[in-house]
Amino acid sequence: MGRLIQGIAHERDAGRALTRICETALKLPLADSAMVAVMKNEAGVLEITYGAGAQFDAGIGGFEIVVDVGDGLGIIPYVAATAESVLTGNVLQHPHYRLRNPSTRSEIAVPVIDEYGRVRAVLNIESDSEDAFGEEDLEDASSLAALTGMVLDRQEEDARVEALIQVGRSMETVVAETDLIERVMRVAQEILGFQACSLFLYDQALDAYVLRGSVSRLKEQIGQIFYHAGEGCTGWVCETGRPVLLNNPQSDSRWRGRYVEFPSEEIASFLAVPIVSRGHCSGCLRLLRRQPENRYLDVRYTESDLRILEAIAEQFAVGLDNLRSLERVVRSERMIAWGELSAKSSHMIGNRVFALRGDVNELGYQLGRKETNLSVIRELQHSLEINVTRVEEILQEFRDFITATKIELAPGDLNAFVEETVREIFPRRSKAKLDLKLADDLPKVRFDARKLRRAISELLENALVFDPTGIIKVQTTKVQQNRTVWAGIEVSDTGPGIPHEQKTLIFQPFFSGRVKGMGLGLSIVKGIVDAHGGGIWEQGELGKGAKFMILLPARDRP
Repeated sequence: MGRLIQGIAHERDAGRALTRICETALKLPLADSAMVAVMKNEAGVLEITYGAGAQFDAGIGGFEIVVDVGDGLGIIPYVAATAESVLTGNVLQHPHYRLRNPSTRSEIAVPVIDEYGRVRAVLNIESDSEDAFGEEDLEDASSLAALTGMVLDRQEEDARVEALIQVGRSMETVVAETDLIERVMRVAQEILGFQACSLFLYDQALDAYVLRGSVSRLKEQIGQIFYHAGEGCTGWVCETGRPVLLNNPQSDSRWRGRYVEFPSEEIASFLAVPIVSRGHCSGCLRLLRRQPENRYLDVRYTESDLRILEAIAEQFAVGLDNLRSLERVVRSERMIAWGELSAKSSHMIGNRVFALRGDVNELGYQLGRKETNLSVIRELQHSLEINVTRVEEILQEFRDFITATKIELAPGDLNAFVEETVREIFPRRSKAKLDLKLADDLPKVRFDARKLRRAISELLENALVFDPTGIIKVQTTKVQQNRTVWAGIEVSDTGPGIPHEQKTLIFQPFFSGRVKGMGLGLSIVKGIVDAHGGGIWEQGELGKGAKFMILLPARDRP
């Protein structure tokens, strides 16, 4: 037992550790099989997950057992339901035995109980011999069950820590509040499990905490329902900045049941924690579990669950602060650019209006003459068309710059999108050659199709302007930097390239190497990519062509 404990302490893989416990159980005299059936509360079943010996090797792994105490339903589910150990020398005489292996005669089944009194699993040891086990064997099995509980606890803790690390990293690539909320609720589901989850954030205009995200029937009411400070348990958490853990919450004096995800009488456990930002409570994240149909299941949230949810809420608060700080910086930078843009566009439009007025005056003069010169009028019409079109282009560029960072993210097939966009934009009779390559392992991303099409279009048009007869290469690629995964879009040409000293200037407003436009094209592209939480760089060599690389953050899940 001492060697086992030492080995378990150094074994970080839960599967190997539990298998080793089962192998140790087989050292009991006459033991033929040993298995660990792990409780799955949400499904209401035990799953035989780990084991050793004849029965487990015969393929019983993965077998699910409904938790119940009925006669003939099985010893393992009886132990899980009652949290009582069973030792029998003849299973055929035990009222709860269910025939699964005809050769089994003796059985030990011991519950694995956590610090909150909940059954986490059942350790089961069987023998083909009658009266194979005694009280000492039961004590040894109980010790092995305690070790099993330690391994399961450590496995759960490791999974929770890893999930928190992942959510912390994912916060760095989030570009929209809705995306941030979705990720947080997804992590809460993975770590804690729930039948409903809702997130409320403070709205200054309403002076209330408004529903901003939900995994429940309340989803249709996002942005419409809210709690005032102190109203119900949710409002109490928002007002006090303190968490709440309630099992059978209906008995709590603070409970109102005003906006709940399912009928109040069906709620078994309620967990809510504050979202604290800059020392003030800016909202509440809450989870609910429904009363189980199986009365033998324990779905209560625990103090450990509360601590984990608090950690998730802290991560969310940091992400929210970063997101809002970034929005303020971007808004400030673009307001400065707005002033420059207004001045320049006013000057450029003014020049065009001056030319238009001259054409209109000349047109009036020509029309007032007794003999109209049609060739002069045609020239004036052509000049008017050119100037009107130029004004429209200036206004469109102006609009694109202003709206570049206003995006609506949605999941999509980036490869299919890039191919469709390039085929649509690339001239069919171009003297340039298109080289399109799409990566097979491209990660999934969320993007605004209309805005990203604008960005790719700008890069392609630039490439064709500077390299009208060369090779225009467009490819997608998977990029991994440390533990962060990105989807890359590369647009390159074989033209003159960009001087090194201009590589950081080309993305600034009004810098342009083209005669056409106000020099906003690449600035618009950068604004679009930045709004996606990505980045864009120019990586070409002078004399060998320009190469633009866009990186977009990968999604955590499909």
